[in-house]
Amino acid sequence: MHLRYTLFLVGCAGLLVLAAGFFGRGLEPLYGDLTRIGWYSENDFGWHLPKERFAPLAAELGRLDGRYDVVAIGDSFTGEDPHRSGTTWPNYLAQMTKARVAIFDSDEDLIGRLIDSDAFRDHPPAVVVYEIVERQLVAKHRGAPDGACPTGQAPLAVTLSPPPVDRMMPVPTPFMRPMTRSWDELPVSYGLDYLWQNLRRWVTGVNTTSAVRLELTRGGMFSSRADRSLLVYGEDFNKLAWSEADWRGAACALLRLQQRVQANGKTVFLAMVPPDKLTVYGPFLELAEFRGISRLDLLAATPGLNLVDLMPVLDPTSQVDLYLPDDTHWSTIGQALAARTVLETLQQRGVFAGP
Repeated sequence: MHLRYTLFLVGCAGLLVLAAGFFGRGLEPLYGDLTRIGWYSENDFGWHLPKERFAPLAAELGRLDGRYDVVAIGDSFTGEDPHRSGTTWPNYLAQMTKARVAIFDSDEDLIGRLIDSDAFRDHPPAVVVYEIVERQLVAKHRGAPDGACPTGQAPLAVTLSPPPVDRMMPVPTPFMRPMTRSWDELPVSYGLDYLWQNLRRWVTGVNTTSAVRLELTRGGMFSSRADRSLLVYGEDFNKLAWSEADWRGAACALLRLQQRVQANGKTVFLAMVPPDKLTVYGPFLELAEFRGISRLDLLAATPGLNLVDLMPVLDPTSQVDLYLPDDTHWSTIGQALAARTVLETLQQRGVFAGP
């Protein structure tokens, strides 16, 4: 009797494991950071239109002893990630200009170490582009205690010599995210965790992850099945706590960085602040309370700040998947737009020849 009961329980457990594995197998492989951390389904939020990647890279992984035309410093919107290799804007900028573009992941004071390097002193780059995502702007760049803001910075006259016309550059090639699993893959733990996390969210009515789902007033802006829903990172709501003084203080902090980089008289500094997904899609949210909470306009209006102003070009109604529906980042459509905006900003300043 006990043996039968034990075998029955073991059989039920085995069936549960198999059911969870087959359920998990029915979920498309994770690709986006928001579907991963929020336990949302790639079946619903995965993109279905081809994107692009550079393989090999058109830009270079930067070294402090390297000699470059343009140095790009930034977070995950800029840096090279093995999970999305060759998809960020410095590669597009290098391909557009044929210039030597270096990619650096930012840290606590990479700019300081760059400025102190022998290569920066002996062969300074013509341009340093510093990128910081909007949700981290105030936390990473607090205003000075006395509220001081640098003034009177004269524009630098820097011109890059045209690269050799015969310099061959890689071109981006199409790719798609994986939508099927290997024949021998049975993701039991993933299936169980997915069911548990979503059951808990459904029962409590409270989001328990750092990814947030919001509803949109219109569809068609994403190639995902759930194209009337928006996944955003919880930190996108940081801006609700920022005062106008916080925004202006961050702008002054960027001006101080600009002053440090341009002190050699040979290197132009550009600040790039990629808007959060919540900012770009804010006008189309059903919840009006989260529309218009960004004040990136204060950065654009800061006297003397060399800003790559991205807001005018990031129109989610003009491009499907401007940002990835399952991710916090731009798709390669958005990355190419960012690179084009950097180039146009530099052309306006005479660094590159116009089209």
